[in-house]
This record gives sequence, C-alpha cells and structure tokens, in this order.
Amino acid sequence: MKALGDLGIVHDTEVLIVGGGIAGLTAAIATKEKSPATQVLVVEKNFSGWAGQANKGAGVFMFLGPDDPVERFLDYHTHNIGCFLEDQELLALFAAESQATIENLDSWCHTFCRNADGSLAVDTFKPGLPWRLAAAEHDTQMKAQRYAKRLGVDFLEKTMVVDVLKEGAASGNAPPAAGTSRAAGAIGFSLLDGSCHLFRAKAVILATGGQSYRIMSMWNGARGDGIAAAYRTGAQVRNAEFGAFMQLVNKRSKEPLLGAEDALYNAKGECLSSWRREFEPDVDSMAGAVWYREMLAGNGPIVTHNDENWLLQHTTKRTEKGGHGDDTPELWNRPKAEAFWERLLSKTAAADGRGPVSEVFPGFLGEFSPVRVDHQMATTVAGLYAIGNTATSGCAMAGAVPASPGRIRGKALTSSAWMGIRAGAAVLDYVGEVPPGQPDADLAAALKKQIFAPLRRHEQSRGPGLEPIDLVRQVQAAIAPVGYSIYKKKGRMEEALGLVLEAQGRIPELSADDPHHLAAANEARAMILCAEMFYRASLAREESRGWHLREDFPERNDAMWLKWILLQDQDGEMHVSTEEVPVHHYPFQP
Repeated sequence: MKALGDLGIVHDTEVLIVGGGIAGLTAAIATKEKSPATQVLVVEKNFSGWAGQANKGAGVFMFLGPDDPVERFLDYHTHNIGCFLEDQELLALFAAESQATIENLDSWCHTFCRNADGSLAVDTFKPGLPWRLAAAEHDTQMKAQRYAKRLGVDFLEKTMVVDVLKEGAASGNAPPAAGTSRAAGAIGFSLLDGSCHLFRAKAVILATGGQSYRIMSMWNGARGDGIAAAYRTGAQVRNAEFGAFMQLVNKRSKEPLLGAEDALYNAKGECLSSWRREFEPDVDSMAGAVWYREMLAGNGPIVTHNDENWLLQHTTKRTEKGGHGDDTPELWNRPKAEAFWERLLSKTAAADGRGPVSEVFPGFLGEFSPVRVDHQMATTVAGLYAIGNTATSGCAMAGAVPASPGRIRGKALTSSAWMGIRAGAAVLDYVGEVPPGQPDADLAAALKKQIFAPLRRHEQSRGPGLEPIDLVRQVQAAIAPVGYSIYKKKGRMEEALGLVLEAQGRIPELSADDPHHLAAANEARAMILCAEMFYRASLAREESRGWHLREDFPERNDAMWLKWILLQDQDGEMHVSTEEVPVHHYPFQP
C-alpha cells in the first residue's frame, strides 16, 4: 500500500474547486459567504480571473425581471429552443432566480451597468423574446477573484488537475472504474516545474469549462479537462449529441459574423434564409446544413449581405455612435467591452474592405458540456459536483441545443454564475455530513503513472515521439467538417468516429518533453474522449431535434425519442443508454 505523500505534494481542503473562471469563482464566493470557516481551494491551470470564456465575449447576462412570467419563458423555450428535452423544473428555477443571480454577482463585483435610479440598465436581444439582457464590464472575473481572496478563498494556479480521486476504488494499475465510492480529491501537476500535486477534499467541484476542440481562437481554451475527469471517475454524461455549436464565420477575417444567417445568399443570388422566423433567438444548425447542401450542389460561395444583417447593423451603430443607436442615449457604459467589440468589428471590416457582402463558412465552436448533474449540481458520483460549461448540457436545462449559449445570448454567463451559487450552497450541506476525504493511494499511483507517461516515454526514447498536436489535428479533422458534426448521417458519423478511435489507439505513443507539452498530451486525451462521446450519442439518436440534424432521419420523433441519451464508463467501454424525459409531469408538453 502506497502513501499519498510518497507520490507528490499533498494539499488538504474541505471544498476543492477545479477552475477559476466565472463558475468556479461564484461557487467559491457563495461557499465562503455562507460558511466563512469552510476551507475552499481553487485550482486553476492558468490564472484565476483570466481563465474561461466569460471575459472573451459580450459580457451580457440574460434574466427575467419581476414582470416577466416564468411560464411564458418556459412556453417559448420548450417550443422554440429545447424541443421538450429540457428539465423544465430546473429551467423554471433558473429563470425565477436569474435576476437574483445578477444582483448577487453585482454585489461582489460592482460592474453591472445601471440607470440613474440604480436599477439595471436593460436591453433585449430582439423585440418579442421573453427575456431581458443586462451587461457587465469585461473585468468582472478579476473583481470576483479579488473578492474571493478577501473572503479567504485559497488559490493554486498554473496547476492542471487531470483526474478525480475516490475512496474505495480498485487498486493496481487499472484506470479508475465506475463505482459507488465517493470523490475524495484530485491529482494533477504543476505547469511550472512538473511536480505532482494531490488534493484531499471532502467534495470536488469541477468548473473547468467545456470542450471546443481548439478550432476557433476565442474559444480554444475550453479543453474538456473536467468532462474527461468526471467520465473516467464513473460519472454519467447526458445530451452529448448536442455539443457541436457553430457560427457563420467571415472567410477573410476568420471571426464569427453574428447575424449572418438572416441574410444568406448563394452564387445564383438566391436567398437561403427562408427557414428563419421573425424572432429567432440566435443562430441554429440549419445555417450549417444549408451551407453544406448548397456547397455540395455547386452553388457556392455562400455570402451574407451585411446591409440586411440586423444584428451587425445594430452592433455597428452602437459602436460608431457610442450609444444604443442614432438618437438613443447610451444604455451600457462599458469602455473595456466597447473597445473589445470595436477591435473585432474593425478587424472584420478591414478584412472585407468594408464591402456590403461577406463570404461565410461554418466555424466550429463545440460548446460541449455534457456532465450530468441534478438540481444541486451533484454528479452521479457522491461528493463530485460540476458547474458552468462542464455541465450546462448535462443538467438538461437547455434541452436539444449546445449549451452554452443554448440559443440565448447571455444565458451562458447567468447560468454559470447561477450554477456556481447553487453548488456552493449544496456542497456545504454535503461536507457537513461526511468525514475528511481519504483518497485511495494505490489508485492515485496508477493515475500518476498514466498522467506522466508521455514524459517518461520521451526520456526513454531520448527523442521526439508522437506530438500531442498531431492527435489534436486528427480529432479536429473528425469533428470540424459540417457533414460529420452539424448535418449528420450514419455513414459519415461512423467514418468520423473511426478517425477518433484511431487517434485513441495512438495515445500510448504520446511524448512530452516539458510540463506544458505534458498538459497538451493530457488535453489531447480529453479531446479524444469528448469526441467519442459526441459521436456515440449522435449515432444513438435516430431523429432530428433542435440542434441535432440527421440527414437520414430528418423528422422529429416524439413517440420514440422524448428521451435523454446517457453515456457512462463500464469496464473501460462507453455504455449507451436512454432515460425517458418525464415530460408528462412538466407544465409544457408537445
């Protein structure tokens, strides 16, 4: 029997939070505010406050105000967004608590835009949609991190957590197996010196973000670490078939061109946007499917007419006028956010020569977030929680769409903060009832051997082996093409899955010569696992629903597929099962 201390540097805490983005920070703050004596440690691969996606987007938060009926929001969401795969009870809780979430966050960070009377400065994404938008500055996360430190939250940065440790797991060299033992900590390593770090904890909260396959630059920090760790620990995943978000991208600037789907044309001058309704909440997968079919038919290139792009005109007008429109006073005074968007729009305009037409193609973003959690953000492994983009699809709040953003601009930030606050309250109840975590040291030794294998392989070969980027590119080739991941068909998906499994077979060849390449090797392992989850679940759902489009099953089939698809490790194999959505117990039904 090995001792934990023989394996590396051991840290003791009560609540271990993996990830220092907006979800992890709100969980840490919520836990500390409610119980100042509870030990909370945030471990971050990069730098807390700078990590994650919250400071790389619009800084917009959706919410329902006191005069916005939750029932109207649920009605719209089930019929137009989630297609009845939502957990309507959880979605209703989120909607009812969304404004309180924003108010909580603002009490910590003081970055939300407000009117002269102190009320939130509110906008809408498009008229007629049953929710509102508030906005915060792009430094919200940094302010949250500073507040967490004042509360006594501890931080360990430049440290990558790779796996969750459990009590009572099998010993030896086998990888962690699914079981009933509880989470008791985690294992990883320093990116600075490569030292092994082990964590003993009563509870673990995974807040590492989703998986975006390193394709689009703004989102490529989402590497799926927590998703892979949860799955290897035995946790279920849910709704993995919906983790393939894409946006139409300006071909020249390589930046997303928001609103382009409202004004698409082929080379014949034919408008391709007839499927769009008046009050579409956001881009949907039909944009990718239409692009794919037109290109196969030889009708490319596909372009968007910028003067018909309502969202582009609206955003450009705000940027140029420094306000909400030509004659409207400035709604959101956010110098950092405005500078961010001005740079982005200027880059796009310069790339196109400020022309009226832009050629577009589907840019793959991923937004894969399938770890299953309950209403307390607990996974199916005791003591293990998941929040934010690690579990936004897996909580089933969004339904049949990639989440975040779940076809609602601003929902990602609000839901991440809400999930963090909710997990913070739930984890306190849990840690008050269990003894300190005692991780299985033999399991930890086996995991350490697996984590550090690429370094040993490099030392033994005394030369370059298989670079992590080679496997990353192989997975990207299997996930980015529209005909594989957006507009799906059995034969094409089996071909893509074959590429993924081929990459999986090459994992034992991975080599790393320093801690950063070691991180890349373990990220490649996570990417391969996430891609396999996506295709296993996509092949199982034999219908089209929401974001999931099947060329060979073009119709929605409520009789057969009002079900959640579940994946779980069983003896090293990915087991696929289904669970009936309890739609007849919900207020809205198809």
